[in-house]
Amino acid sequence: MLALLVKPTVWKSRKGKRIVSGLISHGALVLQGTNAQDLRPEIQQLHHEHLDLVVVACGGDGTVHLALNSLPNHEISLAVIPLGTGNDFARYLKIKNPKSGLEILQSGAWNQIDFGIIETPDGNEHKFLGVASCGFDAQVNERANTYRGPSGTLKYLVALFVELSKMSVCAFDVAPKSSAKFSEKLTLVAVGNTSSYGGGMKICPTTNASDGQFEITYVAQVTRRLLVRVLPKVFWGGHVKHPKVRQDSDSGIALGGESFPVYADGERVGVGPIKVMLIPGGVRVWQAQATTTP
Repeated sequence: MLALLVKPTVWKSRKGKRIVSGLISHGALVLQGTNAQDLRPEIQQLHHEHLDLVVVACGGDGTVHLALNSLPNHEISLAVIPLGTGNDFARYLKIKNPKSGLEILQSGAWNQIDFGIIETPDGNEHKFLGVASCGFDAQVNERANTYRGPSGTLKYLVALFVELSKMSVCAFDVAPKSSAKFSEKLTLVAVGNTSSYGGGMKICPTTNASDGQFEITYVAQVTRRLLVRVLPKVFWGGHVKHPKVRQDSDSGIALGGESFPVYADGERVGVGPIKVMLIPGGVRVWQAQATTTP
């Protein structure tokens, strides 16, 4: 049984509307809730009636984020039809387009992968599948989410260059779960369960969502000029070779210090300080089945 969580703008797209309508004609239901609080009981009831329930996120990373946070339990699997702008989580799963997503629903299978949880000062928990960002990149995300202009990667880059004029560093108190605490002024901290944000910017290029570890990228205090020069390398992961960038792997981290914005999967989750924890193999996600050649 398929339950579709549809990004509202998909209904305005001829292609998106055709894809969703096709799924409905084959028996899929459209979820009515618009937030996690309303969606959880709706999904729970459907799961009670259909033990094989699959929640299908028809949209981009924000829709995937909402779907994950709406699952009442993790016996319910999650699938993705990439109909958004960034589609970074779909890209990580090698779902190149909506057709690939539909094919996986027909012939793929679910695999258990890791997800992260961010605990904010108000005691709320926010689950994420992609990248949690703190500092300058979160400020860019905030700008991009309010910017009415181009979409996808271009939208993120426009927001980045607008925010450059106000770029500042944050004084972070960093407490990784498995290594020594430290305090440092940093441009950004990115905690990656998967590799990219902003429509293909591989901020945590070698992360693996099935190894029980985050890949954590720290960018030290840098000038605007240096940031602009290194920025293009983020699209293939070349930025990690720069001496102002360092990386670590861990299953958890606490970030404190000055107040800083926090985003995950491109969605605002609040402000720091935060604790970030990894749940190994905690969610079932549909992917293409591996093929073997004789």
